[in-house]
Amino acid sequence: MLRLIFDSNSLITACKCHYQNLPVLAYFLKNCELTVPLAVKMEVIDIGSNYADAEYARQLLETGKIKVANCSQPPNDILNHYKIGSGERDAILLCLQMNQNIDFLVTDDRLAYIVCDRLGITKILFLDLIVEFVRKNFLVADQAKEIVHAVKSRYPEGFIYHTLRILEMES
Repeated sequence: MLRLIFDSNSLITACKCHYQNLPVLAYFLKNCELTVPLAVKMEVIDIGSNYADAEYARQLLETGKIKVANCSQPPNDILNHYKIGSGERDAILLCLQMNQNIDFLVTDDRLAYIVCDRLGITKILFLDLIVEFVRKNFLVADQAKEIVHAVKSRYPEGFIYHTLRILEMES
């Protein structure tokens, strides 16, 4: 079981894109515990309440399949100087607070990814999370390839092509 924190963009992708008539997130939740900071809940569920993906996320929240956690900002917080979005900032803060109790912060935000590197936070791109699920035998490679195709509208072509090549090597 993986313990994950999602930022806003990753949660939207996982809820918006479908594989076999289910949101991609449904396949992840079979093998992970998902936590988001309050800022991500607000960005995805509250502000995006008119979208189907937000409604799906709201249902998962109400049934406890997505947990929301508060995070506090330490004094002299360096993250405010990076000018990253509040969802990404709070996801990073939550990782720092939870310390060893998470496996990955899932983010596709370039700046957030670099900041995680500088802070020593274990992070993973959404597409690489799909690969990780194959490596852990949570998904078979063919399923994972179809999921990559399901999310391809959210990524540049090079990321999709490269992820599919990685999955071919995992088969």
